[in-house]
Amino acid sequence: MSSTAFAQPEVIRCLAPEVPITDLPEAVLAEYRAEIAAEFEVYFADLSDHIACLDTERSRALSEARVATEAYSTFLNIPPAQKVLP
Repeated sequence: MSSTAFAQPEVIRCLAPEVPITDLPEAVLAEYRAEIAAEFEVYFADLSDHIACLDTERSRALSEARVATEAYSTFLNIPPAQKVLP
């Protein structure tokens, strides 16, 4: 078995973007409507990237699990050592 098969992957961080704040007085929302709308556009674009990151991480984890399953199967097929009793 190769030790590289079980090397820890580089840390993957799929950080979710923050939802723009809309819990503000109505006058503030009205005055900054364009800016808040722009923040939501950025949020939705970043959210799409976040979901893609999660998909990539899921794929990586499933691949790692397949390798671990194969290693475990190989391990289970190794006969146990014979113990010599006194």
